[in-house]
Amino acid sequence: MIESLTGYGSSEKGIFRVEARSLNHRYLEINLKLPIILSRYEIEIKNLIKQKFERGKIDIFISINQREKTGKIYLNKKLALQLYSAFIDLKKELSILGSIDISMFSNFKELFIYEEEEPDLNILISAVVEALESLHQMRIREGEIIKNGLIEIILNLEKNLTNLEGLIDISYNNYINTLKNRVKTIINQNNLDKNSIFEQIIILAQKTDIKEEVDRLKSHIMQFKEILNKGGIIGKKLDFLLQEINRETNTILAKTEDLQIKTLCLDIKTQTERLKEQVQNIQ
Repeated sequence: MIESLTGYGSSEKGIFRVEARSLNHRYLEINLKLPIILSRYEIEIKNLIKQKFERGKIDIFISINQREKTGKIYLNKKLALQLYSAFIDLKKELSILGSIDISMFSNFKELFIYEEEEPDLNILISAVVEALESLHQMRIREGEIIKNGLIEIILNLEKNLTNLEGLIDISYNNYINTLKNRVKTIINQNNLDKNSIFEQIIILAQKTDIKEEVDRLKSHIMQFKEILNKGGIIGKKLDFLLQEINRETNTILAKTEDLQIKTLCLDIKTQTERLKEQVQNIQ
């Protein structure tokens, strides 16, 4: 089982709504956006994320449903008495008729003290855990899609490698024969030592032999498939193997003059780049 680095999850419990988003990132980067009243729980929430994920840019948004929020309201009695006394004095001084009633105090917000109820940590943590699990499941689903795409590209890569293997001996022998014919002509024209020149031809031809590089390519591709099937946290391992595949392919291109082999190698490089793009999205 492999995991994508992208996904989304959410949860609503009690007064809390939690959204969790994940994007591609080389390492684990956590960004939290939460109300000030919940800031004291930031470290605890980050630890939950670290337990769940190894890589990716994780954005967590936590909000509180204001309609569901509860608390207590206290009356500032001392201020109310002062206001009442001020109204009495004003009534007497200006000879205002009528009585002083409670409605006269309604516009003074300073009289009322609202104390927000302490958030329920258990409900908050439960909402965070549920959102993270939702994100995790989506990353797994996305990972399965990526895996299928990688397997399809690998099959094409293996076909190219099989065709490449079939050309090794043909290309090598053709190169030897071409060199021999050229040298024979030079020898006949200049009366040179045929045996010593042929030895140099063999040495030069060995430098163009690509069998070792092809064998290493086969080994890298086999390891790639094994790691992919094993699953887990494999993104960096696969990326390293793709670098090695690309390096061996470049070596073959530098060594050979065979047009068919060059064409196959260029296609292998194209397929490798496609693999690399996909691997960047794997944990």
